[in-house]
Amino acid sequence: MTVKFWGVRGSIPAPGPRTNRYGGNTPCVEVRCGEALFVLDAGSGIRELGNALMAAGKPVKLHLLISHTHWDHLQGFPFFTPLYVPGNVLHIYGPQGADGTLETVLAGQMTLPYFPVLLSEAQSEVHFHELDVGEHVIDGVKVTTIFANHPGIALAYRLEWGGKSLVYLCDNEPCGSLAGSVQEPPPIDPRLAEFARDADLLIADAPYDAEEYQQRRGWGHGSVDDVVRVALDAGAKRLALFHHDPAHDDDAIDRLVAQARDAIAASGAAMECFGAQEGQTVEL
Repeated sequence: MTVKFWGVRGSIPAPGPRTNRYGGNTPCVEVRCGEALFVLDAGSGIRELGNALMAAGKPVKLHLLISHTHWDHLQGFPFFTPLYVPGNVLHIYGPQGADGTLETVLAGQMTLPYFPVLLSEAQSEVHFHELDVGEHVIDGVKVTTIFANHPGIALAYRLEWGGKSLVYLCDNEPCGSLAGSVQEPPPIDPRLAEFARDADLLIADAPYDAEEYQQRRGWGHGSVDDVVRVALDAGAKRLALFHHDPAHDDDAIDRLVAQARDAIAASGAAMECFGAQEGQTVEL
């Protein structure tokens, strides 16, 4: 299983010299399981992924797993070149029960006055699939979903193939609304560690330090401290801090990574931790 990060930023793209090292594009992660190609989310990072796929000169067949339909996870989709090329096949998955069908939501951002090309004009073969929580088998890969703690309906994904496992826990608040109220700090949601149990790589939403989080409780995002607790409880082998705050420059993310590593070291665990960077490849 090979994982490549194409977009790691949260909420809105944040390009510029202050974010060059980690990157400014919104979420998109490529996952290769043998011949099967999976893509996690369609933030602005998916544009460069599309360019790379087209440069390979081969027909594109992929499975796009969308965590939820907030704009930063969809905004790159209209600029995904393989969408417009005949012979390509795109299977697009998202949470069942969101406002409108997945197809309707994606088509909605590709209508005037927002965009000049309609989704119905795309020349690739596109199939839409709405997922409930549970286990699914997609192209020989076991894909398990649970609801994330995030406003609206959002899914977390676990991919298992070839004896390896990847957990994508983006836009999730470990002490989230499903675990308790905003007024009284709830405990860590126990579902999360079980979902990420023994993961070879846990990609987790961790944009805040403890002080920042206190001003943003209930927003559906995690603090580094809470995310590390989930990863340690799960026994994850590697933790990638993800969905970086657009207000954070590279140095601020460095500090969050250092905090996470200190907490892991204090626990006595040997878990590797890093801040996800655009262009970074991880072999599992």
